[in-house]
Amino acid sequence: MNERETFLDKLRAAATCAVVMLHTVTGVMDNTDMNLYPFEKKVFLVTLDLVCWCVPVFLIISGYLFLNPQRKISAANILKKYCRRILLALFMFGVPYACMEQVAAEGCFRWDMAGKAFLMVLRGQSWSHLWYLYLILFLYLLTPALRWALFRVPRQAVWGFLGMLLTGCSILPYLTRLFGAEGIPVLPDGCIYLFYYVCGYLFVTGKQGGNRENGWEKRLPVLTALLAAAMACSRLSGGYTLQMAYNYPFTVLLALMLFRWGTRSGAEQGGFWRQASAMGFTVYLIHPLFLNLAYKFFHVTPLSLPLGISLPLFFTGVLLLSAAGAWILRKIPPMRKYVL
Repeated sequence: MNERETFLDKLRAAATCAVVMLHTVTGVMDNTDMNLYPFEKKVFLVTLDLVCWCVPVFLIISGYLFLNPQRKISAANILKKYCRRILLALFMFGVPYACMEQVAAEGCFRWDMAGKAFLMVLRGQSWSHLWYLYLILFLYLLTPALRWALFRVPRQAVWGFLGMLLTGCSILPYLTRLFGAEGIPVLPDGCIYLFYYVCGYLFVTGKQGGNRENGWEKRLPVLTALLAAAMACSRLSGGYTLQMAYNYPFTVLLALMLFRWGTRSGAEQGGFWRQASAMGFTVYLIHPLFLNLAYKFFHVTPLSLPLGISLPLFFTGVLLLSAAGAWILRKIPPMRKYVL
């Protein structure tokens, strides 16, 4: 395993852990009036700020791999292999999840629920975490056109395009919400996902071009820690409660810094990281099952106990159960080959 693959595996494994923590927190916040829990709300906001880099890093990794000029990948290959995998995962997991949601709502199971669940997946109405599969499917379909365009325009033009996306769908929306300004034209929030994906192209081509390390990059660990600390401190006063999705400017910066830091890791044997990374997609697919069982069926959440105990307990328990479930599912050859 070469250096590039090892650092990508480390980032995937870390991002998988972060997304489990993310959903552990949002699973509570999205269904609770957090104004009744002011201290817990602060802790949750700090936690979200420190883990929301996970989805951006997943997208940068995808761009790093699929937009790599040295990688031969055809439109047919994208459709037959990668898009098929996402579609199979959507229906094999999304339909049972949609059925479970109906059973939880009605207290019984009927056979017509399966057909309704299938339609729910087509409409994007299964469990919320599957939104990422619809997104990555769209980016896969866009990849042949992106590769064609990126390989033919100057690097400066790519930087300009990314600057436009960052300004229009991250910086300006942030300033608009922060100062309550109205009438400022902005891009849709979803454009930030294209920004992350194309950033992967800049990272991989920069590395292939042998870009020399700048002085500030040697201080990346310290700078990244300072940024994370500043993001956490901004929430502790209680007056700053502004929330954005993955286009939050500081989340953007943190994700880019973490990825760049990852590219600087030295070459090493990565057997453990490769195995952990390989289970990441399956852990992503199944971890909400355990959260939903706890939150919706047993009515136990991190708010049921002091957060210092409950949050690490829920996170560790869900992560371990998901890893065990992923290990079992990946032992099924068709699942491992075509879906996971």
